[in-house]
Amino acid sequence: YREGVKWLKRAAESADFQYNSAPYELGLLHETGFGDDIFRDESYTAQLFTKSADLGHADASYRLGDAYEHGKLSCPRDPALAVHFYTGAAERDHPLAQMALCAWYMVGAEPVLDKDEDEAYQWALKAAESGLTKAEYAVGYFSEMGIGCRRDALAANHWYSKAAQHGDERAIHRMAAINAASSGADPVT
Repeated sequence: YREGVKWLKRAAESADFQYNSAPYELGLLHETGFGDDIFRDESYTAQLFTKSADLGHADASYRLGDAYEHGKLSCPRDPALAVHFYTGAAERDHPLAQMALCAWYMVGAEPVLDKDEDEAYQWALKAAESGLTKAEYAVGYFSEMGIGCRRDALAANHWYSKAAQHGDERAIHRMAAINAASSGADPVT
């Protein structure tokens, strides 16, 4: 165990763009503490995640985006940094970061980020295409309502169906309402 910790620390010190996960993995251990040698330290965790994110690690970027959005890991709430780190992860195909950016674009964060429904839709679509269930539902909803795209009932049905197959309760209820409406029944009941 101690030998493993020693090597993990060495790997974190020598991390580079090709091998960027050691600071992130060491940060995960410091986030909760591990054994007698790794103490819990949120600030150090954020430093390690930052090192890994700066080297291109998508999970570290996502975790920092979440930390700056919600004030975790001793990080202040900072929309600019949250969007920055979410973007770094989303550009590396991290579905949760893509959905987080979707949410930021839906509401905006003046003066850092303008509200842009088209951009929100595009990030949700990328996340949905990677199989993220809540993104599938969101794209269905956006398609049904014409948010960031043209209204398309067929596309909405497609995405609701995918989300329902993955167990999303909202999509299951929406599919039931759509089916009831198409058969002439009252969709509310």
